[in-house]
Amino acid sequence: MLICMPGIAVILITLWFSRDAALKESEKKVMHIADHLVLQQKNIIDDVQRLTLFLANKHINITKMSVNCPPYFSDLQTLYSNIANVSVYDRQGNIMCATNGNNQNINISDRQYFQHALTTKAFSIGSYQIGRSINAPSLAFASPILDENGEITGMLVAAIALQWWNSALNNLNLPNNSRAVITDSNGLVLAKFPFSANRLGKKITNEDLDHSQQAGIIYRGNDGASRIYNHTTLYKDNSGNQLSIYITQPVDKAIEQIDINFVKMVLGFLITILLLAVLVKRLINKSILNPVKSLTQAVNHLAAGNMPHDDEQPNSPELNKLYHRFKYMAETRLTAEACLKHKHDELNSLLNALPDAFLRVDANGNILDTGGHIKSLNYSHSTPPKKLSCLFSDANLKQVQGYLIPLNAPVTVELEQKQDNQFYEAKISPMKKADEFIIVISNITQRKQNQESLHLASLVYNNSSEGMAITDENGVIYDVNPAFCETTLYSRREALNQTISILSSGKHDKQFYNYMWQSLNKTGRWQGEITNRRKNGELYVEWLTIDTIYDKNKAPISRIAIFTDLTEKKQADELIWRQAHFDHLTDLPNRLELKERLNQRFENLFSEDQKLVIMLLDIDHFKDINDTLGHHFGDRLLKLVSERIVQTAKEADFVARIGGDEFVVVFSDLHGSENIEQMAKSLLLSLASTIFIEDEKVYISASIGIACAPDDGQNPEQLLKAADQAMYKAKNSGRNGFEFFSHDMRKDANARMQLLKELRSAIELEQFELYYQPIVSLDDLHIHKAEGLIRWQHPEKGLISPADFIPLAEETRQINALGQFVFAEALQTLNDIKKHIQDEFQISINVSPVQLATVDSGIDEWYDMLAKANIPASAIVAEITEGLMVNPEELTQSRLKALVKSGMQLALDDFGTGYSSLAYLQEMDTDYLKIDKRFVDNIQKGSQELALCEAIIMMAHQLGLKVIAEGIETKLQMDLLFEAGCDYGQGYLFSKPLHKASFMQLITTNQAISLK
Repeated sequence: MLICMPGIAVILITLWFSRDAALKESEKKVMHIADHLVLQQKNIIDDVQRLTLFLANKHINITKMSVNCPPYFSDLQTLYSNIANVSVYDRQGNIMCATNGNNQNINISDRQYFQHALTTKAFSIGSYQIGRSINAPSLAFASPILDENGEITGMLVAAIALQWWNSALNNLNLPNNSRAVITDSNGLVLAKFPFSANRLGKKITNEDLDHSQQAGIIYRGNDGASRIYNHTTLYKDNSGNQLSIYITQPVDKAIEQIDINFVKMVLGFLITILLLAVLVKRLINKSILNPVKSLTQAVNHLAAGNMPHDDEQPNSPELNKLYHRFKYMAETRLTAEACLKHKHDELNSLLNALPDAFLRVDANGNILDTGGHIKSLNYSHSTPPKKLSCLFSDANLKQVQGYLIPLNAPVTVELEQKQDNQFYEAKISPMKKADEFIIVISNITQRKQNQESLHLASLVYNNSSEGMAITDENGVIYDVNPAFCETTLYSRREALNQTISILSSGKHDKQFYNYMWQSLNKTGRWQGEITNRRKNGELYVEWLTIDTIYDKNKAPISRIAIFTDLTEKKQADELIWRQAHFDHLTDLPNRLELKERLNQRFENLFSEDQKLVIMLLDIDHFKDINDTLGHHFGDRLLKLVSERIVQTAKEADFVARIGGDEFVVVFSDLHGSENIEQMAKSLLLSLASTIFIEDEKVYISASIGIACAPDDGQNPEQLLKAADQAMYKAKNSGRNGFEFFSHDMRKDANARMQLLKELRSAIELEQFELYYQPIVSLDDLHIHKAEGLIRWQHPEKGLISPADFIPLAEETRQINALGQFVFAEALQTLNDIKKHIQDEFQISINVSPVQLATVDSGIDEWYDMLAKANIPASAIVAEITEGLMVNPEELTQSRLKALVKSGMQLALDDFGTGYSSLAYLQEMDTDYLKIDKRFVDNIQKGSQELALCEAIIMMAHQLGLKVIAEGIETKLQMDLLFEAGCDYGQGYLFSKPLHKASFMQLITTNQAISLK
């Protein structure tokens, strides 16, 4: 009986563990049902969240929303049966629209979920409430509606009716006596299984749910039943509001059945053991124990390696036979063990020689034995691993263990250790012994890299835009890629087994190919540009690179040819070169090509007898044609002009267009001034004849500058500059003519450049000063006004005339800085005058067209400067020319009107010398007309000039304008103008322009001019 006790204990323990395993399996099934229920409820909430966020992100314009929601709201709601209502609210919580149509006087600004969504700008969930829009218990979900700047413009709210939620929960096929409760963050019941209407909105503490327990705990409920408990958070928003689910399910029946089965098995086992013990005891003593004692003594001798004595052999025939069989078995087993040990040692040696690792494991991932190279798995510990988790990451461990339990046949699994970027292949084979497996693990990282490299190489070979061909050492093709076929037009089948000479174009001589093969045989490589022929006979240029592959004996075995089709590149280079060197409109050489050709011709000027003549031709008033008829008209005119020049100058080397309306005609074989003049006249004559464009008759003229090398220039730049200066001389001489370059022109141009350089520094060095010339009233010779005239006091050249530097300043826009200087000086002078004279005083300043047309000229700052100086705008008179009044530029006109609107007065300077227009005088609200000095110089009684002045004065007075006569130098001129009705006079008769100190002394000591 005592002998059986350990067996009995083992059996009882096994039965107990079987009971425990059955109980855990029951718990697992219960928890699975609970997890399924939780997942269903989370899906309901996720659907609502997706719908709410989708609609909120549609950028709804709250301000333009009508009382009815957009139709797609209702369409989407029909897809989500769990949504009772979707509504939109403004930022103050007032309802804008609702899909159920109930949108009268509803405000939700007091709802916490609305406040939380406003604060966090994120999706927010509510709590148990009686919905104001559906008038029923509900749960609301809110998502803010954001504009493009991320600001909240409104709120989109979706509501789930708790009646629907409870119905959906109770329609689930849950086990009998299961209980489930969904609560909000306040612990209020939202849904319950089984359903109980009076429990909605009540605290969870009133339910039979031991919610203080951990999930998965079995407890005894109020009804005495054993239940398993589960608690999960379904959703939690950014404000901490959450939805929870509590689930309990009874496990009494499962436990009861397990206990009954356990008791039955134990009782049956005990009864059986008891009966067997009684019978066995009697038989053992008689038949076994005594004979076994003798057998034991004999076996001990055998175990010690000695043959037993005859008296030690059992007397029992059966045991004696067993003794001899055991002796034979022992001898056989010892022999087999020795052989097995030898095989085992051989196998271990083989395994250790392989790079793989070998594991014997059970179904639970316990490692029972190891072999091979475990270190190849990055295992560095001195003790063998006990678990698969010691060797694999969680993901790989899960993958391997997933194959163990159901495995019936060998399987291969590929694993990746991401932390060290290694790849392994695990071959899992089941053993005959149940629940044990052999795993052979190989590190296949290098193999994966090789496969990837081969795959990449294959992709490059088949998808490269460069043609590739693989040949033997003699050039016989045995493989080509698709790009080769596309370029050469030979199919792969046609190219195979042919020599590379099928592409020969015949454009290269034998020496070329000999050099190629010499290079290949010597260095194994050749590259260069080569012309080949496609299958259709078309020639093409390619860049070819040939490399050689050698065997281990350094003998060539194959060659790889890679080429790029340069045809399109050559064409593109040609196109780019032509676009860079030729004018796209006239197809004539441009400035760049002109300079290159002139450089070549300068290199060929070996003697003084050789001449290089260039004529720079510029069309007169071409800008007017563009401005009036349009640029497309001007382009057609330029093409016709170029054709006439080329046709006329047939003796020319070439004709170039260097920009706009400028052309250059180059002659290298035109000698003698008479021949040059005759060619220039012919060019002008050819352009003077009528040109017909789009039914329009156009008449043009041109100005030509002529320069000859090497006398007028030692290089292309000097020669072109000389021709340009001569051309401007022709324009200044009345246009429609030609001029030869003279060295005086170069001196004038250099002097002009020096003056321009000094002008820039003069502004910084404050070398400018404002002079003032009084303007007197002709009736009493009283000084009411003065004109501010800028003067340049050069430290070396003395006083420089404005006629010399004003045009330069306008060309370089330095006039803007001068204009600001004049305006600031005039304001300062007016402030000084106010201290001595109480009467209003005006200073006239000249305003350049450049100032009015330049965006950053500073004119727009004048109004602030007037206000800062406390000077009324009417104290400034802006003198402009007649051309400005008809200037079509919008900025110029708007600035003129702004000057008038500010209170400044306008004076029209040099009236009668430009584009006089009475309509513009009225429209611009001009205040003064200034009669130009040219009309005053020769005024005599009864003269035509006097009649013209009288007409101007009368016309001005009719328009309400005052008249100022400039350049009065004699008393007769003053008297005649006064008799004609002129209001003011200005000139040397009254005073020359004075610097500020002298002018201030004049007007403070005597405000009236006394004539001598």
